[in-house]
Amino acid sequence: MKLLYISLAALFLAGCQSTQTVVTTKYQVVIPDASMYRCEVLKNYPDYNKLTDAQVARVMVALYKNNVQCKNSIEAIRKYLEEAKKTIEQ
Repeated sequence: MKLLYISLAALFLAGCQSTQTVVTTKYQVVIPDASMYRCEVLKNYPDYNKLTDAQVARVMVALYKNNVQCKNSIEAIRKYLEEAKKTIEQ
């Protein structure tokens, strides 16, 4: 019986001395600067019943400029997030 107790004690002690590897995952949230979100919206349209060709052209140019600005902002955010991802993965 003593032999059984001694062998059980040896097993428990051997189990306590083993090393364990604990893997933890750390998540980081990356938030782009507010200055990167630049998508202007044309809010005031002229009366479409009375538009001249020049006014239509001005509205189209304004919409085009807003579209280009928004596209550039989205591209900047995408690049920012890609760089953040590279930094986190290192």
